[in-house]
Amino acid sequence: MLARLWSFITGYVSLVVEGKNLEKLINMAVSRGLYLWDVKWINPGKARVKLRLNGFRALRHIGRRTDCRFRIVGRGGVPFRIARMKKRKVLLAGAVLSALVVYLLSSFIWFVEIKGNENIPREKLLKTAEAAGLSMGTLKSGLDKDGVEKYIRNEIPEVSWVGITVTGTRAVIEIAEKVIVPPADNSPANVIAAKDGLIQEILVLRGKPVVSEGDMVKKGDLLITGVIEPEPEPEPGDNTETDEEEEQPPGPVELVRARGIVRAKVWYEGYGECRLVDAGTRRTGKKVQVLSIRVFDKEFVVKGPRAIPFQSHVTDTNVKRIPAWRNLSIPVELVTQSYYEVESYRDIIGITQAKKIAGERALAGVKAKLPDDARIVKEISEEIPARGSNVVRVKKVLETVEDIGRTEPLTEKQQQLN
Repeated sequence: MLARLWSFITGYVSLVVEGKNLEKLINMAVSRGLYLWDVKWINPGKARVKLRLNGFRALRHIGRRTDCRFRIVGRGGVPFRIARMKKRKVLLAGAVLSALVVYLLSSFIWFVEIKGNENIPREKLLKTAEAAGLSMGTLKSGLDKDGVEKYIRNEIPEVSWVGITVTGTRAVIEIAEKVIVPPADNSPANVIAAKDGLIQEILVLRGKPVVSEGDMVKKGDLLITGVIEPEPEPEPGDNTETDEEEEQPPGPVELVRARGIVRAKVWYEGYGECRLVDAGTRRTGKKVQVLSIRVFDKEFVVKGPRAIPFQSHVTDTNVKRIPAWRNLSIPVELVTQSYYEVESYRDIIGITQAKKIAGERALAGVKAKLPDDARIVKEISEEIPARGSNVVRVKKVLETVEDIGRTEPLTEKQQQLN
């Protein structure tokens, strides 16, 4: 391996050698220290070999002594490449200039990415980072990461931690937001039904219930009121003196924020279907990818085949462009095209299997509607008849028990009436 590498550095030639004493020529060359490789016999009196450039003159003397002749059919190595490049000075200058431009562009940050933000707007973080000295077009060697991190923490109080990593031309700003606990809301409110249901259990923590177990309620019905009226005074009995006294006015109405748990039975419906004969196209799993660079209206393929090897395929295209820097717009785009082979299919599914698939789809669809706290107590499956149809349809009904209470603040009008 090292010998061939040195041959590439010093230069080599490919020769076609002919003669009756060809074996003698090769033996004499090897005995005199000439390095020959890739010896391929074309016919008994003719062979192709590779020889270092500095051994060409010595091989010529051996050829005369063995009555063999040879001709050069190829040249390779660094000296010949340098000679060719000297003849193409414009191409050489373009290659050097391109390498210099790539090196200069790689010295700047062209992409700024934000990670970890949920409540803080991305634009706010980018503007703050730009004010601190990190933006598209920033020189990587002049970036003070510690200073930018400290500036962002000071300017945005909602940020508890900031970390900046630079990979290539991309800078990633990763943040952790402070967890802010909102103050408790004690304003007057009612508990109303968030959906239709049959009341199974009611637990009042504050307020007054207006429904009881076994009641059927609709969405928006009042369940627990936050308007607590005073209890009526007990009747005096047979005390005539008390009866003659004037009736006491009722106490003031108390407005509270009603709280409680109201569990009810709720029903959800879902539908699923499955074709008995299913036809269409699907991906086979084979894929080729073509990477190209688009400059203005011209496109240059960098990697991948020029002709797509699939008869039928679908294409996904991803285009990345260098963002504008100040007033400089760079018309260069990196285009990645993924070609996926597709094939036609026609599947025949039995009626039993079709019912099962339709039922699974209906169940998956109805479960997607359920809240996290819902508890399934009953499942009802029903096939929807469709004579002469290619489609099997199944209906699923889930009976659940869940908390249907939802807090609704009292309006100003409701508060004034009380």
